Amino acid sequence: MLKVNLAALDRGEVHVREQVAADDPMWGDVRVELAAPLDVDLTARFVGEGVFLRGRLRTAVRLACRRCLTPVEQEIDDTVDLLFEPLTEEDEGVDGEVYPLPARGDELDLRDVVREQVLLRAPEFALCGEDCRGLCPQCGTDLNTAGCDCVPAQLPSAWDVLKNVKFDD
Repeated sequence: MLKVNLAALDRGEVHVREQVAADDPMWGDVRVELAAPLDVDLTARFVGEGVFLRGRLRTAVRLACRRCLTPVEQEIDDTVDLLFEPLTEEDEGVDGEVYPLPARGDELDLRDVVREQVLLRAPEFALCGEDCRGLCPQCGTDLNTAGCDCVPAQLPSAWDVLKNVKFDD
């Protein structure tokens, strides 16, 4: 699952078309909940000594509205370009757009890289609507569905001390 056979790449391009379930264990310890399966459509080919993958990732993630906490689904439909190159000992600490190509083995495992790409594309915050009124900070009522009779609390101001200053005439 989500692997590229490097021996098959010697004969030409390899297509990776798979669907990863929303409840797959690879999503177990992430802050994002998938609302739909992840559709992976990638094409791999050799580029010099490395492997280049280009394609598309499609899914939907479920988040809570940042104002009223209602569940919101956001679609992810984006293209990806991934480059795997053999890394030397000097390159060992290099992070970024280049992923390490395993020195041994005949398969390239894409699970961690695809997971990373989905997490990078998932929004950190979501809104159920631009006009979302949020929750009442005192009673917690969802102000989109009902009103509340709470009186806004007056927080003390640093300038309140000046109200007590008396001047001699």
